[in-house]
Amino acid sequence: MRQPKDRPRAGASPTAVPPAAAVPVLDTLYGEGHLADVDLHFGRLIGELDGGGGPELPLAAALASAWTRDGHACLALSEVAGRDWPRTGAGAVRLPALESWMEALDASPIVARPGDGERRPLVLDRQGRLYLERLRTAEQAVADGLRRLAEDDAGVDPKGLDAASGGRIPESGPRPESDGLDAALDQLFPGATPDDRPRAAARTAVLRRLCVVSGGPGTGKTTTAAAIVALLVELGLAAPDRIALAAPTGKAAARLQEAVRGQRQALLSRAPALEGFDPRATTVHRWLLHHVRKGLAADALILDEGSMVDLTLMAQVLRTLPDGARLVLLGDASQLASVQPGSVFADLCRAGGERVEIREPAIPHSGIAKRPPQRSPLASCVVELVHNWRFDERGGLGRLAAAVVRGDAPAAVAALQDPSDTAVELRPLPDAAAFERLAVRFADEWFAPALRKARKLRGPPDEGAGPLPSFRVLCAHRVGPFGAERFNRSVERRLRALGLVRAHDAFYPGRPILVTRNDPRTRLSNGDTGVVLRDADGRAQVWFPELEDAEGGPRLVPPARLPPHESFFALTVHRAQGSEYDEVAVVPGPADSRVATRELLYTAVTRARRRMVVYGAAESVAAAVERPTERSSGLRDALARSAVRE
Repeated sequence: MRQPKDRPRAGASPTAVPPAAAVPVLDTLYGEGHLADVDLHFGRLIGELDGGGGPELPLAAALASAWTRDGHACLALSEVAGRDWPRTGAGAVRLPALESWMEALDASPIVARPGDGERRPLVLDRQGRLYLERLRTAEQAVADGLRRLAEDDAGVDPKGLDAASGGRIPESGPRPESDGLDAALDQLFPGATPDDRPRAAARTAVLRRLCVVSGGPGTGKTTTAAAIVALLVELGLAAPDRIALAAPTGKAAARLQEAVRGQRQALLSRAPALEGFDPRATTVHRWLLHHVRKGLAADALILDEGSMVDLTLMAQVLRTLPDGARLVLLGDASQLASVQPGSVFADLCRAGGERVEIREPAIPHSGIAKRPPQRSPLASCVVELVHNWRFDERGGLGRLAAAVVRGDAPAAVAALQDPSDTAVELRPLPDAAAFERLAVRFADEWFAPALRKARKLRGPPDEGAGPLPSFRVLCAHRVGPFGAERFNRSVERRLRALGLVRAHDAFYPGRPILVTRNDPRTRLSNGDTGVVLRDADGRAQVWFPELEDAEGGPRLVPPARLPPHESFFALTVHRAQGSEYDEVAVVPGPADSRVATRELLYTAVTRARRRMVVYGAAESVAAAVERPTERSSGLRDALARSAVRE
């Protein structure tokens, strides 16, 4: 768990951990709200299983559990040992010194070492990283799977494009010209130079089993993915019906499908073999489920929004991917990481794009020695797209996004306060009362007209947009005085006062619906968004504009069949990942919020196509820019282990 920078409040002195005092210490931390129920009970259970009576193991187990809920793959003992935890509030505890802590863990029969061959609840590696066993197993599976794909050259000769034994080029399939791969690339990327980034990504996808395409919104990731599909199909390296498109959420899958479908039409003249390719995207979970149940074959998996894929899910994907299949990952390494533990996409992009320092103890439990930097085998698999086609990089949105990524707080604030560029703006939001007034104003300006429009509709419109505006309020927080839940309640209260929402009418026309749990019966996924409309008979139906039914028509679901859901006039920034809107209003909250980070602000900024307004103080923006997300993980080191030392 990333630690706040604040020191303990006046009068609160850290409690040193005495011998045989584990349970009282855990009770203190739990009572002060620093541990959840699951952390407390896990720590107690590990202490009972260990039987040693010392405090080091139960405390480490409870903290490791807490760290995973904050997105970390492990507890990095070297970063917290000997320090006060937490660093703010009452009940702070002085954690054990690193050497004695690691010695106690190493001596416990409950703690395994990597390579022991035995499954135990906790795993401690040589770098002092303490894992829950399931996360250590998942991290190792991801590292092994990615390295295996990265080191496989796919058996393709770039000149003759002959597959090695076991390749799948059909006897009757299309054959490249004598110039091989470069000729095919020239046909798909006319006028592009050999070092053109999208062209380089497509070449990588042919020559390697793993291709990672990183870039911000508007840099052409899905356009490049469509060209990769065209290239694989045209060269006979993948059958049209054996290419899978997937994303972590239903909304992201719908956007991927729409983008690739549009590009398919544009590429048909240059890649006629695409005629047999029907772009249909699904969620990663549904792809995994169908593969297990039906044994679906795949020559290639195109996986979008890679930053949203957590450690456990990526491990499942890599275990499920058929032998010989290609994996193309699309994502933005600067965006928010997954809600669940891990920062897989950022870790593999960094491992592939820079020298990695692997730290190893010179002597067990005493100091850290560094080996010379190494290059990961992923270095030849990662391609970063840098040119933005959506907006001018010199304009407000471009300058703001670039400043946030660099961690340049003064430049970010200056971009927001530049009166000459109306694409971005900073407006004050001094307190919770102002937040309430903002919700009322947006209800009057945006949502009341949308509800009036929805009341006139009978079913989805044949053409044009639905009743919801292409505008979204994005909050850093879900709960609290500046949270999305409070905003949504305030808007509904105002709409009720305007007579647009009747009492006891849960499914009023125009109500925006956010699905909060995957549901295989309705094929709805966590994060899917819809709107309530009346059909020709006046019955309420929930229309999901970004989804299709089995026949390609509009997806309509009766309210009684909906999985768990909620209204969403505002979304958290996490919920908005994978979406785009014409205009965005962002509420980062107070400057001392640990939730508002550099990655969160960047993700919020890049949801806007045309304009975004931050409602808050300049200090809140600066603090978020200067607060990068830090997640403990051993994945980068693991991805470099088979590299050649430079």
